[in-house]
Amino acid sequence: MSEALVQNKRTKKLKSPKSFVIPYLVWFSILLVLPSLILIFLSFSTYDFSVNSEIHFTLQNWRYVFGSSYSKNVFWPAIFRSFYISFIVTVVCLLIGYPVAFFMTKMKAKWRALMMAFLVLPLWCNQVLRIVSWRTIFEILNMNYYKFYTFNIVIAMVSMYLPYMILPIYTVLEKIDPKVIEASYDLGCNNIQSFLRVTLPLSLGGIVSGFIMVFLPSLTTFEVSDAVSYNSVLLLGNLIYTRFQGTGGYNVGSIFSLITVIFTMVGFVLILRVDKEGETLI
Repeated sequence: MSEALVQNKRTKKLKSPKSFVIPYLVWFSILLVLPSLILIFLSFSTYDFSVNSEIHFTLQNWRYVFGSSYSKNVFWPAIFRSFYISFIVTVVCLLIGYPVAFFMTKMKAKWRALMMAFLVLPLWCNQVLRIVSWRTIFEILNMNYYKFYTFNIVIAMVSMYLPYMILPIYTVLEKIDPKVIEASYDLGCNNIQSFLRVTLPLSLGGIVSGFIMVFLPSLTTFEVSDAVSYNSVLLLGNLIYTRFQGTGGYNVGSIFSLITVIFTMVGFVLILRVDKEGETLI
């Protein structure tokens, strides 16, 4: 009897969730909390890693970003431009990705696997190589002029992030019980009504997840706009890159980075609100 009690205690101890949380908390602290604290420290100080300067705490960096001519002429135009382009990229990915994900659920298993391979294989290719390939294509098509730069950026970004829209939507659509669709037909719905009243609402979690997973990377990227527009279109990611690339820009660049962290956290909160089990996160 005593041995059974001991074994039961050991089983309960092994099943305790606390022991499984510790590694996650360690990596979470190293990869997210610590870098965020460093960014906050740099944003409120004059310390420069490149020259190991003295530490002085100040609000000058925040005033420079939000309360100077730089804010009016550079920062806010870059922010609005980034949101504008990212929104267009996300909408285009949704208009393309939802039909693709929907028809993937109707395919036979072997064709579905082949389609999945076509979506995943480009992600294994180096992203810089794909961006340079698009720039070469635009040069061949004689579209390497300023009036085409926004269009070129949108096309390149759509090709980069389209799988991140398709896969979450496909994950949700695949799990919809066919009996639910059949029930809508029995209740008098045609194909369009069944899609609008049943399929679309049930796939809303995948749509929101895909929307955020495309919007956030396109909002903060810099290499696409740099390569395709020949450094002529300034986005939020470009502001961060140029600040951390040179000397003395870590403090202001930290503010830009904190803005992207906030956007990312808001995005994941929205995902978890519509997908509490995290099934659409890839």
